[in-house]
Amino acid sequence: MLVDSLARRLSSKHRKSTPVAKRQDVEACEQAEEDEDLKDFENFEEPCREPAYPYRELNGTEVRLLRILPGTGPIECIIHQMPLAEARYFYALSYVWGDATQNKTIMLEGQPFHVTENLYEALDQFRQRPYDIGHPKDYFWVDAICINQEDLDEKSRQVPRMMDIYHTGLVVVWLGHVRELPAENLFKKLIRKTRSSRPQISPDEAVETLFKKTQSMWFDWEPVDDDDGVIIDAEFGDAYNAIIHTIVNILQRPWFERVWTIQEACLDTYPKVYIGPHSVDLKKLIDIWKILAMEHRFLFLCSGSARMASLNRIDRLYKSSLFDWDDNPKKMNMGEVLATLLRITGKKSSSDPRDQLYGLLGLLKYLKGEELPEELAPDYHLPYEHVFWNYAAFLFESVGDLKLLDCGRNELRNVPSWVPDFRYIFHGPDLRREESVHVSSDKRVLHVRGYVLGTFRDVITGCVAKKIWPTARAIPIGLPARLREFEERILKPSASIRKITTEEAFDDLINNVTRIIDAEGVETFYQVFRRLSKSTGGKRPWYAKRRTTNVRLKEEALVDQLSSPFLLLTDGTILGMRREDAEVRPGDIVCLFKGSSELSLVRASGEGYTFLGHCVAKSGPLKEQEFDGDFLTNRDIQDFGLI
Repeated sequence: MLVDSLARRLSSKHRKSTPVAKRQDVEACEQAEEDEDLKDFENFEEPCREPAYPYRELNGTEVRLLRILPGTGPIECIIHQMPLAEARYFYALSYVWGDATQNKTIMLEGQPFHVTENLYEALDQFRQRPYDIGHPKDYFWVDAICINQEDLDEKSRQVPRMMDIYHTGLVVVWLGHVRELPAENLFKKLIRKTRSSRPQISPDEAVETLFKKTQSMWFDWEPVDDDDGVIIDAEFGDAYNAIIHTIVNILQRPWFERVWTIQEACLDTYPKVYIGPHSVDLKKLIDIWKILAMEHRFLFLCSGSARMASLNRIDRLYKSSLFDWDDNPKKMNMGEVLATLLRITGKKSSSDPRDQLYGLLGLLKYLKGEELPEELAPDYHLPYEHVFWNYAAFLFESVGDLKLLDCGRNELRNVPSWVPDFRYIFHGPDLRREESVHVSSDKRVLHVRGYVLGTFRDVITGCVAKKIWPTARAIPIGLPARLREFEERILKPSASIRKITTEEAFDDLINNVTRIIDAEGVETFYQVFRRLSKSTGGKRPWYAKRRTTNVRLKEEALVDQLSSPFLLLTDGTILGMRREDAEVRPGDIVCLFKGSSELSLVRASGEGYTFLGHCVAKSGPLKEQEFDGDFLTNRDIQDFGLI
């Protein structure tokens, strides 16, 4: 039944708009087909299987599959074990575990079994059988139950298989129940108010309306006119404001940040997304997000937007393998494909740091079409620092892409300084291969070549952004002090060297932010900067609490931009450190490595160098400089051994 249902769903993507009378006939026929499918399913004689809990060893291609028993009391499940090829139909659940300390108890084969609260809510919702979720005899694959989480060897064996499991089953994405945005959420103030005599719809009605309209988009209605103008607000009418609220709500859900949900929901899995009892195709949800983001740029600030973009890029990579485009992953080596995936997906969250890498292996294997090399085999017995070290050595030796050094923080201990902390890796552009990069045989030294630009004139260390983050009620005392330090030690000296005004130097520094936040308004960015720097901090006066949302966004953007370490070069260039936790000292060296598009900061350490992080030219003479092969022509290139 699942296979037939999926086939009808896919064929419906190519169905043209049908008049109501005809559509009713079609729906009647489909209902008859589904009734026939149900009869076939009920007549299917399933072999008798013994319970798979308590767990016994999985052999060969075996998997465990779960059934949720109907009912309204305590959740009861049974679990069976079988070869994957014999799993006639099943749903593969994509969800986030949630807080591991907030557990609830289900009955698994008559025995108590602890699951997280979010999983409990998903099981409870799906046992109520939404109209399109399947038959009571359908199986589910749920990682927290179907993999013995206490058996590290089993986890290591099952992780590379998860992509196959999700591609065999029908993926169901659980985002949680319907809920409203917190009252203090800044995004609520960014959404325009609609003037309507009609009462506002409830959050549940908003989700239902959004999903139904999204599912019928391009068939029953079109979101753009003949001139490619977005006319989506006309379709939603008075509900439009609530719809934007709902999109923001969805994009801030933790599912869009977790590493495992990437491979579970991309390529040709055709996931169905659920919020409570309401559902929509993920592909359709991405389509409407792209259209709405064209009209509301602030949607790009939502954490889920980065995941939406990542899924799009992975889909492009997959199509490249199908149609043999230039970036066909089957023509890359294994390290190049993994490096590409790391750059596409960027920062992700996981309860186990090792899963920052292991969570991409199924996708890597699927795109490359080959078995994983021994160096990449998951091993949950190894400390995550050693896993990061081994993977970094493999990647640099395979690819030589120095962009992999780029991460927002590095909290690793007892590993070389060039090993990236994959928990904080940045999104990045396409690969840049460099043949001169190689790793020593003992994996302790990364050998690179580059040019020394020199040291710096002054530096200010970074600070924790959360400690100086302004709110509607107060300005942290540390914020004015931070801004004054930046102005006196970095901004004013830079302006003086370059013979421009302080405001001109500031505008040059901040102009990249104006692509998202309107530079105009009640106050310009520089006016906000000056007001905050002159403030004494503390509780805001009553009239200041009424400042516009645009001003609030500018205040937060300034903290985000100015909390990292900054260096001032002798030519007036202002460099911002990409690593917010970098500890810069006098005498540290600014250099450009061959094959890198960004400057780096290193520290001489005996016969080698400690890598401190990448630098970005935020303002000044080097801001528009292309750091390519031409820049290094006729320069004094030397060897660096990063330790």
